[in-house]
Amino acid sequence: MWEINVKEVIKEKGKVIEGYYKPENIELHTGTYKVLHDGFKVRMVLAHADDKIVLGGYVRGYVERPCDRCLKISEMYIDGVIEAVYTFQKKQLPRNEELKDLTNEIPLNGDIIDLEERIVEAIVSSAPDVFVCNPDCKGLCPYCGADLNEEPDHVCEHAPKENIDPRFEKLLKIKNKQEG
Repeated sequence: MWEINVKEVIKEKGKVIEGYYKPENIELHTGTYKVLHDGFKVRMVLAHADDKIVLGGYVRGYVERPCDRCLKISEMYIDGVIEAVYTFQKKQLPRNEELKDLTNEIPLNGDIIDLEERIVEAIVSSAPDVFVCNPDCKGLCPYCGADLNEEPDHVCEHAPKENIDPRFEKLLKIKNKQEG
């Protein structure tokens, strides 16, 4: 389903493709996660112009991922943008020449474009490095691991009684003296 014939796009001057991308899991830069619900909703528009095929669209869906603060499994929403320009002209850069052109053109090899590569690219590039289940998540106690969302008044018995950096001891003495 996620392949398109170049000749078909040229003949029709464009094409709209919609559907659901349904892998069981997706590998992101932070780990491999289960894809939820019906998978990722995908909508792509391909247009042929100036000896190029321009692709634009979106991919949206949810994965199951642990919160980076409290470690509870939560739903993470991913809203990715699909963009690509396929060209019929092959550009060869000399090996020692720096990349000066950032047009991100992909040379066409054959009559088939694999759109799945662009879908996965959009998902991976849109996934956040840090995910929290909600902005107010308090996380875990650094000493005993208690969930501070469930125990907001938690006072840990494992915490050091006085944890003062020796470099700040004099400042603490001054503060205590000023407070009386």
